[in-house]
Amino acid sequence: MSKLWCLALLPLSISLSVCADDLVKPSLKASIAAGQASQQRVEKAADAAMAARQELQNAELQLRDLEAYNSYMHSLVEDQRGELARLESQLGAVEETRQGLIPLMLQMQSELAELVQQDVPLRKEERLARVEGLKATLSRADVSEAEKFRQLLQAYQIEAEYGNRLDAYSAELTLDGAPRRVEVLAVGRVALLAMTADHSLAWRWSAQEKTWQPLDSQWLSPLSDAFAMAKDKGVPQLLQLPLSVALQETQS
Repeated sequence: MSKLWCLALLPLSISLSVCADDLVKPSLKASIAAGQASQQRVEKAADAAMAARQELQNAELQLRDLEAYNSYMHSLVEDQRGELARLESQLGAVEETRQGLIPLMLQMQSELAELVQQDVPLRKEERLARVEGLKATLSRADVSEAEKFRQLLQAYQIEAEYGNRLDAYSAELTLDGAPRRVEVLAVGRVALLAMTADHSLAWRWSAQEKTWQPLDSQWLSPLSDAFAMAKDKGVPQLLQLPLSVALQETQS
């Protein structure tokens, strides 16, 4: 009887076993699927973390670069501020120099004009024209101070050269109360002499009397030789000529 009972229970146990397997298998599949999904999420999270770390490293590099650039720009700006301050100081000095230069140039022009008026009448028309042209230039707003000063110095240089050269030129002068076309000889500023083209008459400018005075005939030959030397037509030699200024004036 007991054997029959056991045989009778065997199919039931097999049936229960199959049913349990059928019940467990879908659950296991679900667990596996859930595990795979979790693994994928973990991998995605890891990838995201790696990407975030890389981005952080790149951001740190960029930040260091920006800090270095900002430091460089800060030093550059500070240097430019210092340079700007120096330029402003220089501009102020230039403006002060300019303000002092203009009165100086006007004074120099005035003194030059006075010199030409009181000096021996050596190329006087030419020199007066230069002085007037310089005066007009100094009053022009379209000419820089540098150019004005350059022309002023050039005029002074020309005046200085008159005192160190032997010069001969033609001029129309009033001599003995009558206008005459004569040859003029200038030995620096110490002797200013005039002679007719035929070398028959000669005059000496007297700085003391401010007039032309006739010369004796004894001076005609030396004066002719001096004109020849001045025009590069004569042999250089020691000249003996009457002076336009007193001896004490030349020594001073």
